[in-house]
Amino acid sequence: MSSANKTLKILIAGGGVAGLTLATMLEKFEIEYLVLESHGEIAPAVGASIGLFPNGLRILDQIDRYEPLLKFMDSSKDILFTRDKSGKPLLSLPNFLKHVEHRHGYPLMFFDRQRLLQSLYEGLQNKSRILLNKKVAQIDLIEGGVEVITTGGEKFYGSLIVGADGVHSAVRQEMYRIGNKLQPGYFPVDEQDRVPCHYLCSYGIAQRVPGWVSGHQCTVLGNGVSQLVVSGAEDRVYWFFFSKLPETKYGKDIPKCSKEMETQFIDKNAHVRITPQVTFGQLYAKRLISTLTPLHEFVCKKWFFDRMIIFGDSAHKPNPIGGQGGNGAIESAADFVNALLQKKDDRAKSLTGLTDEDVKYIFTEMQAARHERAEQIVGGSRSQQSLVAYEKPLTSTLIFQFLAPLKGDEGFLAQFASLMMGGTRLKKLAIKNRPRSIPFTDELPAQPLKESRLVQMIFSGLMAYLLLIAVKTLRRPSSRLDLWDRGAQMMPLSPSLEFVGDDPERVLYVFHLSSQLISPILICIIEGYRLGNIGTILAFPSLFLVAIQSEGIGRVAPIYAVLGTFLSYDLPTGRFVRPEVVYSLLWALSLGYLLPMAFMIASILNGEISQTWPSVWQFAPLFVCILTYVLTSVWRLWTRSGLSKEEKDYLELDRYKGLDVSVLQFIYSFAFAVQTTAYFAVLVYAYHQPSISITNGLFGLPNLISRGGSIIITDITSQISHLLSCEIGIATATWLISNLYSVWSLRRLGYIRTGDMFVPMLAVIAGQVLVGPSATWAGLWYWREGVLSGLKRE
Repeated sequence: MSSANKTLKILIAGGGVAGLTLATMLEKFEIEYLVLESHGEIAPAVGASIGLFPNGLRILDQIDRYEPLLKFMDSSKDILFTRDKSGKPLLSLPNFLKHVEHRHGYPLMFFDRQRLLQSLYEGLQNKSRILLNKKVAQIDLIEGGVEVITTGGEKFYGSLIVGADGVHSAVRQEMYRIGNKLQPGYFPVDEQDRVPCHYLCSYGIAQRVPGWVSGHQCTVLGNGVSQLVVSGAEDRVYWFFFSKLPETKYGKDIPKCSKEMETQFIDKNAHVRITPQVTFGQLYAKRLISTLTPLHEFVCKKWFFDRMIIFGDSAHKPNPIGGQGGNGAIESAADFVNALLQKKDDRAKSLTGLTDEDVKYIFTEMQAARHERAEQIVGGSRSQQSLVAYEKPLTSTLIFQFLAPLKGDEGFLAQFASLMMGGTRLKKLAIKNRPRSIPFTDELPAQPLKESRLVQMIFSGLMAYLLLIAVKTLRRPSSRLDLWDRGAQMMPLSPSLEFVGDDPERVLYVFHLSSQLISPILICIIEGYRLGNIGTILAFPSLFLVAIQSEGIGRVAPIYAVLGTFLSYDLPTGRFVRPEVVYSLLWALSLGYLLPMAFMIASILNGEISQTWPSVWQFAPLFVCILTYVLTSVWRLWTRSGLSKEEKDYLELDRYKGLDVSVLQFIYSFAFAVQTTAYFAVLVYAYHQPSISITNGLFGLPNLISRGGSIIITDITSQISHLLSCEIGIATATWLISNLYSVWSLRRLGYIRTGDMFVPMLAVIAGQVLVGPSATWAGLWYWREGVLSGLKRE
């Protein structure tokens, strides 16, 4: 048969996770394959455990291998711990696996590697395509394919070969040999000699370890050592003990571990604690299986030559502390099949007679899809290991003793999510309906924008410019200010305010200006209670409200806008505000701000000279913040009294139910209604009173309304200059620009499409005239809340 008529047949070297996953995928699409496994059984007693994360499980779910794995999960109560070198907990996260499942649709699974291999094998329809005791010894290129010779002298032919045969890949070795022979310099000659090894690792499985609490998962910190110890079903415990080499070894100098080395390693580290009750030696004494191995860490520069390609540990090998070795192999298999099926579509639904150029296209597409992410995974695992083993003691101490506790569980879970979201999938198979709060990147309405620095720099520059103007042109608040005389420079107020007479213009002006502060106060406090903002300066809204009081809103607004842009959350789960906070805020705003404002206006209408209510209102923004905190604390104490620790821990899962969305949108609607009413009151009054100028009454808006209510636009330059010469004018300009940036940021993250930006952006611009800047801000946040909560997959 000529090569032009050959049916595609894929040889897979290695029946491990990568090989059997690829075989299952190929069988799904009726593509012929043959697996050459070097061991004498499909699930040999090599390797100990495997961790499957949501990015890998989503793909396994597509090929119907997720649900059969659920029986291997530990169903006991789970708690994730970070412990110091004495075993004492520094951080803990109850219900970690449930958090992960609510967020990503899948839990994190830890069980024997053999069980995964057996499950994949059992799911195959044609098991005769899995050949055992077939270790690759030599590969030769033939017309239209490859010839593979095993150590037993058997020959196998295929259209191409996939090397999924691990870190010591025979396919990689043959590929390098042939590539450098036919195209000298195609592969870096010294690439394998530059593969680093920083750590030795003892890993294994123990069972019924005295003192170990079932359901616990522990990362144990240390100086030059670290541990990952995880509970499994049937009272099993999976461990990884990492020990840094005195110096990094490379290539051929990387040590090969013997049983004698393992004994010495255990004796040296047996005293190291996992928990206060359990040492590593006690865990090891209950072992079922154990291995000591050097940890190679690398990503090959090139993964293919001619009709040979490698992936999985053959091409990208991370430190196992990140748990992404097996998941990365599953992703690589998916991207290989994606490229293969794309070529099939390009060739009129046929893979018969693939040319060398066709194969090169498939391989190129596959590596292009995976290489950057493989480097991210390997680099991330390396950084994680460096951190937990205190390679840089100051950095590790700062993070584990201060920053991590400050950020709370959302900070840790967000870091975990950043790796999950970028996972790939099989494009030709449907995604199973698993509810999750955080969609994978390929499930978003649009692809996130990679190049966004220019817009961020422009935004930062504009905020710096506005701040510079504020510093140069605006005076700091004095001790004696008069609201009427100061005009648009409305904040802060002082106890010396004097209101005389029942002047309706004065009442309307005070009502309008005071109402326009509702959105800044409201949003500042809400953002302070967002889970995603915990551990940042945004979580202290009182600081900004005090700064407004002491420095003026014109100086504070640009600073807050920049901080909010670069420190705030990106994930939709970071959006959550506990409902009791929002209820408390509504009461606090009514009692602490609107009530003093109403009494202050009433005192003006009654012609009173009393300073009481102006004095109270002066500190109202800060009082709202304090009152919100007090009411929230009381509310939480009342509703949680009598609950057990476990019940309180389960309440933390409420963040994924969207209970806060309707409450938040109600309070935004409330703010919008009050501020719009005040804004229209000014417009209506101005229309019927041609004798006054209300430039300042429009809250810093350029003078679009003149005597008699006729609309004119005069000297735009001078109007902008006037706008930026007053406190509220600068704040208004800041809010306008930052609101537009907020819309663009949703597009940057892929949460809306490009076309979806234009209506809200136009609404933000038009809203400055139609309902006023503050009402526009409340309306935008109402819409934004819906966008973020709408990303959840039900």
